[in-house]
Amino acid sequence: MPLMPCRACGHRVDTSALACPGCGATDPAKKISRQQRDFYLFIVSTVIWIGVLGGLALCVWKIAIPWARQTINKQAAVELPPLRESPRNGDE
Repeated sequence: MPLMPCRACGHRVDTSALACPGCGATDPAKKISRQQRDFYLFIVSTVIWIGVLGGLALCVWKIAIPWARQTINKQAAVELPPLRESPRNGDE
């Protein structure tokens, strides 16, 4: 039965204990609490999502915007045929 100090209060507890008898902390022999582990997981997943969204934004910036500009410029480059001017009186 190895004993480790509780991460919260320092009371010596068994490594298989679910709670510290001194302070009631869960998983007292663990180096990191469940709340800290969940927080680290949240931070890592947030960084990953920021990277994914940043990658999508970069794709839009590098691919979609130039394509849209090219399409708009092609439409603007299409010229309408010149209008036929109607003959004026005496110009015929």
